[in-house]
Amino acid sequence: MGGKYDRRGDETVKKYFSYIKIVLVVLLLVFIIADVSLDQSSSADIKTVAAQVAKAAEVDVDAAAEERMVKRFYGLNPKDYEGAVLYAPKDNMDVNEIFIVKLKDELQAKSVEEAIQKRLDTQMKSFEGYGAEQTALLKAHVLEVRGNYIFYMVGEKAGKTQKAFLESL
Repeated sequence: MGGKYDRRGDETVKKYFSYIKIVLVVLLLVFIIADVSLDQSSSADIKTVAAQVAKAAEVDVDAAAEERMVKRFYGLNPKDYEGAVLYAPKDNMDVNEIFIVKLKDELQAKSVEEAIQKRLDTQMKSFEGYGAEQTALLKAHVLEVRGNYIFYMVGEKAGKTQKAFLESL
């Protein structure tokens, strides 16, 4: 009689492990599907994206800053990326700024985000104590990383412009 009991116990253990295997396979499939669907790389041309963003921000498309301004403001070399467009402030008291980067590799995102954060910190320190309006705009900045694109904006139309950015991808 003890032999039958042991076999039933073994069968129960086998069923238990079978269920665990099924659950693990399902979880693996969920993770694989989620990973594939999260790849949000865009094939959109950066000039097209920049034009849509400029239109939403009501900025002249031809007002993009030169590459040297990207190096000066962010310490980044635009040639290291598939593309980079900067609409820089008009003067030292202006904080309105748009920066769009199309990455060659999504691994570049972290260094670009760090450069943007450094720029933001510098601007916050510059206007601390006397530039209340500028500080408020800086605090309300938008930073969006979407696949192989990064969008950063400081300005009154940041929300509307962010929406145009996302739609242009």
